[in-house]
Amino acid sequence: MGYPMDDKTTHDTAPDASRFERLVDDRPVHEPSPREKAFSAVGLLALVIGLPVLLLVLGAPPPIPTSVPSLGDFARQLGVEDLITVLVAVVWLVWLLFIVCVVMEIIAARRGGLASRVPGAGPLQHLARILVGGLLVTGLVAGPAQAATAVDTAAQPTVAASVMAEQQLDLVEDVPEAPVASADDSLVGKKVYTVQAPVNGYHDNLWDIAERHLGDGFRYKEIYELNKDRLQPDGGRLELARLIQPGWDFIMPEDASGLERVAAPSATPATADVQGADQASATAADAADSSTAWWTGAGLLAAGVLGAVAVARRSGIGRRPDDDALDTEALLRVAASQARSALLEAALAQLARAAESQGSTLPSVYSVTVDDENVDLRLAPAMPEALPGWEAHEGGERWRYVAEDRRELEPGTSPYPALVSLGLDDLGRDVLIDLEAAGGIVSVGGDDALAAQVTNAIAVQAATSPWSGSMVVVGAGLPDGLQALDDERVTLTDDLASVVDEVAHVVGAEGEPLVGRTSRRPLGSSYLIASSYPLSEDVAATMGRLTGGERRAVSMVTVGDHPAARWRLSIDENGTLSAPQLGITVSAHRLSEREVAGVLELVSAARETDRGLGGDDDRLPVSEPPRRVDAAAWAAAQQRVMLLGSVEVAGADGPTDGRSELLAEILAYLALHPGGVHPTVLAGAVWPRGISADVRDANIERARRWLGTDAQDAPLLAEDADGRLLLGPEVVLDWDAFRTLVRDARRAANARDEIDGLKRALHIVRGVPLRHAGPGTYAWAHREGTVHEMTALIVDSAERLVELLGDDGDPDGAIAAAEVGLGLVPAHQGLWRDVIRQRHARDGAGGVAAAVARLREALGGEPLEAPTEELIAELNPRQHLDLA
Repeated sequence: MGYPMDDKTTHDTAPDASRFERLVDDRPVHEPSPREKAFSAVGLLALVIGLPVLLLVLGAPPPIPTSVPSLGDFARQLGVEDLITVLVAVVWLVWLLFIVCVVMEIIAARRGGLASRVPGAGPLQHLARILVGGLLVTGLVAGPAQAATAVDTAAQPTVAASVMAEQQLDLVEDVPEAPVASADDSLVGKKVYTVQAPVNGYHDNLWDIAERHLGDGFRYKEIYELNKDRLQPDGGRLELARLIQPGWDFIMPEDASGLERVAAPSATPATADVQGADQASATAADAADSSTAWWTGAGLLAAGVLGAVAVARRSGIGRRPDDDALDTEALLRVAASQARSALLEAALAQLARAAESQGSTLPSVYSVTVDDENVDLRLAPAMPEALPGWEAHEGGERWRYVAEDRRELEPGTSPYPALVSLGLDDLGRDVLIDLEAAGGIVSVGGDDALAAQVTNAIAVQAATSPWSGSMVVVGAGLPDGLQALDDERVTLTDDLASVVDEVAHVVGAEGEPLVGRTSRRPLGSSYLIASSYPLSEDVAATMGRLTGGERRAVSMVTVGDHPAARWRLSIDENGTLSAPQLGITVSAHRLSEREVAGVLELVSAARETDRGLGGDDDRLPVSEPPRRVDAAAWAAAQQRVMLLGSVEVAGADGPTDGRSELLAEILAYLALHPGGVHPTVLAGAVWPRGISADVRDANIERARRWLGTDAQDAPLLAEDADGRLLLGPEVVLDWDAFRTLVRDARRAANARDEIDGLKRALHIVRGVPLRHAGPGTYAWAHREGTVHEMTALIVDSAERLVELLGDDGDPDGAIAAAEVGLGLVPAHQGLWRDVIRQRHARDGAGGVAAAVARLREALGGEPLEAPTEELIAELNPRQHLDLA
């Protein structure tokens, strides 16, 4: 017995540059005239009050029955009076339904959102929305908030930066003579809130924004007054009776809390790294946004951090990260340059192997540039004769990687563990420096706050980059908890002098310079001391004696200029970092304490595997699917959206124009939001870097044609009266089916029925959720916590089925169930212990030995947990002694 884990995919792979185009809506925004406002007031009063009064005057009160009708009443023939009574009842019911719509629209509009749909009231609710909207604009329905004093925008002093939301962020595009910075310029120096995208049906709204950042929901009127005449990034304007859209920027009152200041645009922006876009380019206006969008261009940094998070998640199902951390993860996934990181890692690995095979020393590299195709090393002194796999240029001052070898670095073979990315140059290339090459202190001067953020970014990279595995990071004055990244490699201290003395003792103040070295560098063979504290003369003198101006296995980065610094970096208030000695100018990578906290929360949450779920038998709670899909419905479905594995849309046979991956993401988003999604909300999720309205709509139409029609020839991707996109009931989602089957299994009357239900559920799982998703895609699914929930419930169900099948004497079935969970979390030692027990039950000591061998391979050098060691010692004492 087995549970299929194949990852068949039929998606085209042609890149779609349209996903990176900027969202622009040129439709004019209608401002109600005084006549229209008066009409709204009169119309609403006439319908709410006038209609019932008229009915009462005409002698047509609500026909409320005074007794239970008899069978004779049903049998007698209806007369004219009966028909009139029915018609009167219908009018009163319609009026009552309209009143419900009015109340819901008033509540929703006061909160700045859009009311939920009232069943069967489409036209009535639309009319209520129009009339209530007009009254809100006149102020007649504004309620207590109408008393709030309007804020004089001209009198506002400089204020703060935006909170990035649902990645409705600008892509750096090259549009000559078409600056788009004017709207953004109005935000500089002001407190700004960027509207969040909807999560699990919740829409951001003015009331909640005011509550969170002003402490009082009734102050939403102040936000409205500050922003009602401002043009938003998508061409829309704020209206109280309409839904606010993700990516809209709201200027906030002076006393708003939890928001930072928007910095001035950068004078020398850099091109953003855009994966898979043949035509994506950059404008100076959009690049200026990188001063507040910390993740823009941080491709190598983001790739390293996500790698560290992935490693932490291999060992088990941790708790759900908090919302800020999920926001951070979504932005990291949009920014990450996995391809560049892999290219650089492959180049460094090949260089190390070439040096070792040739018996040669490594070149003295001081900087590296990486783009989507090339890796260039800068050398001092020059080496005209390049190693195999490399070409020498400029007299040997620059080497270019030309080999096709793409193998990863092996542990202990990193040739330059102190290599860190500073940022992007004006060509969009990542620029890295080797801190060891400085031969002493590297200072980061200029704007002190941004210099500290640069130092944070350097320390995080040194702890997470795949080529820095032998680096030990010692931090002084860095954000608390940084050691959570890797407690074996990262240490924080308040006593910088003692740390430097200790490192000097380990490295050896009289040791040989780090020249003529080979590639193998074990853990602890390189040290980075990163400090935001001013350096004392004693510390600087110790570092000077330690390095002697030569390349050593120790480096130091410190905030603030220092006369003893060998390399002096400087960052201005716009985030432009320069290193004149090295000929480097870049848009700098930076991490504030808030962003570091988000990264640390991701890693910490992954490692906290003791869930403390609190459900029945401490089982993971199962969220109720919005639509029940049992085994029969799943088997009969002709159109399926499948996310539990590689993303597939079964039954979609229309044309894709080479965009099936993009169209699948559109359908996946809609399938996970069955209540309907406005196209602008969809664009904010699927195109986090921006998209034009016409390209967005063209791709929605492509998805509609691809998915096809139902039996009545109606499109399966439809649009409701409010403009929301939604999938027809014929389209089923594997995640809904999985949850339905697991919930049914939980309620089973006996163990056999529970086993059957869990087996059916796990048969739906084909692998890691959203496996093989392209770079920058499905970031919204991580932001919403959907991927974490999917993974956790699949593993929990696998563990339960292993337990049941083990008790039932079915080791083969139990092993197969455990393998489903291990396909998602390969180093989950709880599941491995289940496999070891079942292999012992089936194959004895030989089975234990085989299972332990596979376990050690999956752990990749990570230690065995105490319960695992104890289990091996109990079942196979000889192997335990061998492991010891």
